[in-house]
Amino acid sequence: MNFNMLYKKRVFSALIVLFMVLVFSLKYGAIYTSLGLALLISTFFVFFKEDFLEKRWFESIGVIISGGLGAIFFLTVLSPKVLNTSALNWLLTKVDPAQHFLGWHFFRNDPWTFPPSVISSLNTPIGTTITFMDSVPLFAFPFKMVNGLLPENFQYLGIWILTCYVLQGVFSLLLMKNLTKNISLQILGTMFFIMSPIMLMRAYGHEALMGHWIILASLYLFGSFYKHRKWLLLLFISLLIHPYLFIMCFLIFVIKVLEMLFTKVINLRMTFLYFFSAGILILTTLWLIGYFYLGSSGSMYGFGIYSMNLNSLFNPLGWSHYFLKDQLTVTPEQSEGFNYLGIGVLILLICSIYITLTKGKISIRGKKGLIGLAIIFTIISLSNVITFSGRTLFVIPLPEAVLKLCGIIRATGRFFWPVYYLLIIFILSSLLKTMRTRGALIFLALALSIQFADLTGKFNEFHTMYSSEVTWESPLKDDVWKKLNNDRYKNIIFVPAEVSKDYVAFSMLAAKKNMTINAVYTAREDFKKKEAYNEKLMDNLKKGIWESNSIYIINDSLVKQSFQIKKDNDLFLSVDGYNLYIPNGALDPQLNNLNMDLYSFKYKVGTVVEFGAGGNSSLFKGAGWSLTEEKSTWTEGKQSDLEFILNKPETDLVFSIKMSPLIGGDIKEQKLIVYANNHKIKEISIKDNDIYRFDIPKSIITNQLKIVMVIPNASSPQSLNMSEDQRILGVAVENLRIDSVEK
Repeated sequence: MNFNMLYKKRVFSALIVLFMVLVFSLKYGAIYTSLGLALLISTFFVFFKEDFLEKRWFESIGVIISGGLGAIFFLTVLSPKVLNTSALNWLLTKVDPAQHFLGWHFFRNDPWTFPPSVISSLNTPIGTTITFMDSVPLFAFPFKMVNGLLPENFQYLGIWILTCYVLQGVFSLLLMKNLTKNISLQILGTMFFIMSPIMLMRAYGHEALMGHWIILASLYLFGSFYKHRKWLLLLFISLLIHPYLFIMCFLIFVIKVLEMLFTKVINLRMTFLYFFSAGILILTTLWLIGYFYLGSSGSMYGFGIYSMNLNSLFNPLGWSHYFLKDQLTVTPEQSEGFNYLGIGVLILLICSIYITLTKGKISIRGKKGLIGLAIIFTIISLSNVITFSGRTLFVIPLPEAVLKLCGIIRATGRFFWPVYYLLIIFILSSLLKTMRTRGALIFLALALSIQFADLTGKFNEFHTMYSSEVTWESPLKDDVWKKLNNDRYKNIIFVPAEVSKDYVAFSMLAAKKNMTINAVYTAREDFKKKEAYNEKLMDNLKKGIWESNSIYIINDSLVKQSFQIKKDNDLFLSVDGYNLYIPNGALDPQLNNLNMDLYSFKYKVGTVVEFGAGGNSSLFKGAGWSLTEEKSTWTEGKQSDLEFILNKPETDLVFSIKMSPLIGGDIKEQKLIVYANNHKIKEISIKDNDIYRFDIPKSIITNQLKIVMVIPNASSPQSLNMSEDQRILGVAVENLRIDSVEK
């Protein structure tokens, strides 16, 4: 080995970097490992002669090191725990990761179809695809091929994230090799890409979108000698990861080919052949991954909302630990346009702009393609609604057809990612061209240290999130679910087909029992087919038509209607807060020994009925109620009814209800008259948010109790000059309960 210890300046530079590593290691501990190693390795290579470092066989060393640094960043900032393929809790406890896992979990056990990406057991009878579950088809297909060798519980999303960080390191090193031949500077530059905030942000639950190495690979190919097969391979792989990454890759490919055409590197014939072959590959792959399966355009609401704010490069949105304060955005959804550079990169940006303007000549020769690329992606990311901080500057009117087409890429803020990485390349390029190696080494080491300190709060947050022990427990705990024999029951059907808050639990139940399920979250939905299916479900409910091999989860609002058409052999049970309808359930030997009193829909005296979102008030509400709000439900009209089925009481009852009146204008209170089973109970005035009690004698109660609340002064907020709301409202009910009066 050829150490060169004769250069005192190199020793001095190395000592400065080593001092920074020591200080940061003591302060930040293991989470600093990847950056600390990068600085140490870069310092180590300072003592090699340049002719030795430029040897051909040595080039692969940098690729290995950078990939390794990406892996170490993953292991220390996130956690090796997620590499346990049997660990599911970290996925099932979050909405988006649960969706991505469930897509794979059902896909692996479905038979192969044409196209091979279809999942017929999810979102039945319409179905979905592995693509529309964001489950990374690139991994799903090969793992399904060896499904027989895999354990019952298996996830690959942890392996995928690790792969992303390794390849982020590899392709950033390849980009750095175009900027400098010095391996120390290459490795330091690589860390700006590995520590990318916009990539790590996707670890909140968008695992597929962590494939930023696709963007780096596209930029690398853009700056390299054109090889069509490599572009086709990259387009194919990007389609197997995520549509957004594919669109970015495809646009970069298109700009590259057009640049070659305009600079006369290729002619029109070659341009046509490149585009035609790419088009055939793309269409074939889109069919393969099931993009055309739903017959939907993929357009969604949100274009112009999930956009990039003009302040995004320096708006940390909670990512700056020490330096910058958060700034306003027009909508919370503009977090999709999060593109914070970090204080270390912002300092380098200011320096690079200064150097370029004062010492360097600004030349666009050979860079028109890159400039065009940056302009196009920036325009897309901003959308037609241009915003700065909390203000909308202007809106560019677009035809309805264009807006619908743009809805395919509604989260436009993501499309700044290629420009984001181009900015880092520009910054490093301008600095490395004008600075000497030793100075650049210290300057980049210092900037990386500042960048790390700025982002360390989020690094610690993600480490805690990924390394903490989390436990997912199914809320479906009753033995009834265990007794559902999968030989007899094949489908879980929600009526209507709306996604339950516990859809993960129902999906896991369906997967365990090899059943289908009709209501799950998907990235894209065919709304026309779903609407037609729901109409059929409701029509079958009215006619009492049930599939004997299915179990039904009935919405609270349909309970009374379901009772009316229930057949003698059907079971209708209240299980874990859900209304479970089992056609011919009474004939199921697994269920015929159930204690039906435990699953009765009768009101149990002493039970609190909540009228807010997620409450069970719809089981008892009759006529005269408005839509359920977050914490309460308004009475609507002059009369509102409540109906209870209960055991005939042995004592008098007390009816307690927490409510607040609509007050405004001339109305200072709401008069309330309460009737129970057609007997007037009490007449009171409601002035405040409070609990009001009404005594009900047992003599008027059978096994049914109907409470009528008459509110003669109910008015509309509009008539009281309170708002434009035209509903006739009286009181907002938060909760109620019925208790026995102690003897």
